[in-house]
Amino acid sequence: MSQGMNMVSWRDYSGVDGFGQTTVEDLRDLKKALAAGQDVGPVAAGAGVGFPLRVESLERTLKNTTYRMEHVRFWRGIPKGAAFNTVEEFNQIRDYGNLSLNSFMNEGALPEESDSTYSREFSIVKFLGITRRVTHVMSLVKPAHGNVIAQETIAGTMKLLRDIERNLWFARDDLDPVQWKGMEQLIEDGALPENIIDLRGAPLTEDILIDAALTIQDAPNYGTPTHLYLNPKVKADLAKTFFPKSRYDLFSKTDSGLVGLDVRGFTSPAGDVMFEPDVFISDGDGDDGALPAAAVGSVAKAPGTPVLLVASNANAGPVAGSLWGPSDAGTYNWQVVAVNAFGQSAPLDMGSATVAATDSVDLKAGPGLGVAPTYYKVYRTGNGGAVGTERLIARVPAAAMAAAGGFVDLNENLPGTTKAFMIQQNEDNLKFKQLAPMIKVPLATIDTSIRWMQLLYGVIQLYTPRRNVIFKNIGRSAGFVGAP
Repeated sequence: MSQGMNMVSWRDYSGVDGFGQTTVEDLRDLKKALAAGQDVGPVAAGAGVGFPLRVESLERTLKNTTYRMEHVRFWRGIPKGAAFNTVEEFNQIRDYGNLSLNSFMNEGALPEESDSTYSREFSIVKFLGITRRVTHVMSLVKPAHGNVIAQETIAGTMKLLRDIERNLWFARDDLDPVQWKGMEQLIEDGALPENIIDLRGAPLTEDILIDAALTIQDAPNYGTPTHLYLNPKVKADLAKTFFPKSRYDLFSKTDSGLVGLDVRGFTSPAGDVMFEPDVFISDGDGDDGALPAAAVGSVAKAPGTPVLLVASNANAGPVAGSLWGPSDAGTYNWQVVAVNAFGQSAPLDMGSATVAATDSVDLKAGPGLGVAPTYYKVYRTGNGGAVGTERLIARVPAAAMAAAGGFVDLNENLPGTTKAFMIQQNEDNLKFKQLAPMIKVPLATIDTSIRWMQLLYGVIQLYTPRRNVIFKNIGRSAGFVGAP
């Protein structure tokens, strides 16, 4: 290499044979030379094979092909506080006095008595944890990317953070009692019907966002929206349609040669709302939404494949509460997966049914062999979709799926759509209470390996559910990448 320069020139090869003119004898010698080759794995020993002499060239930096800390948005943004018991209580003032009581009075009269309304609420602390293990021999080997135990501790932390992020939105204690109530359930339980905005497959628009912000601000909610958490693809649709390019000077960055802009939020009549793209808010309530190809988890602990009790069966309308419209008429296929805390089963094909407007569809499954499930995931195709293309539309408690009517599909949730949450992100509205910060606990040595647990004890508390809005069944803008 040329001295003082980070480049290679032909001068560096001066005096080295193999370039330019050569003789026939040189070529004969070259054929006898040891060949380095380009093999990746060990090859059989043989004359002229130089693989055993090659030293592997392995880059020292471990390349990350999965999510990073920057993708964990809500966990980093949610206010946090200490918990001091496994049951965390808080008080609410629900009313300053009877709104219908007139405060005007006659001169010298005694004003009417009016009292405030208080309530005490509580949340149960829940426990999350994983076990990691590194063999003693592996801890002694010189690693390529630093201390193996430290690397596995980081990996365990990221695994916990992913589960926390998903479950802050979509955990439900009515599905599994070991889960806390996520934001979706907390808002559904404590808010008003207008706090749930159903887009029925349409994309988010400026008008809808303004309506949601005003819903939070207006009586009887009296809130201030601050953040909108949504899938990055949905945010991309907003960047393309919500803010037309004609509103902006796209060439304001001509000095750097960059054009375009990133939409980080919008100013609503109720205040500024920041956009927070969250990859863990995807179709399928935080899962990737796709139908699993096979069972996942421990065979001894995860539930077996469900048993078919009632195949998909359409009931002629009009059925009360049905959201099957004229444009939805067609043939669909359903599949069901059994789930518990240790894994999930292979899918069970529930068959197809032809649906018309105002119909409903019944399906019923029971537990298979082995461990009983705590709940079931229900998947459905799009209209006329092929078997195997089903997407998650519902999670159903095991008791409800086994009840007389089984699961009734009223088309409340559309496959391939996602959700978004407009919230008031401050301590007046919500907080994550931690009984202990994320901790690492060594385990006893019972074999030639080093084992430890990584734990988090806590619960999310939502003090004012009506100061938050859920957008459900969000579709993609037509013609954009990834749109159905």
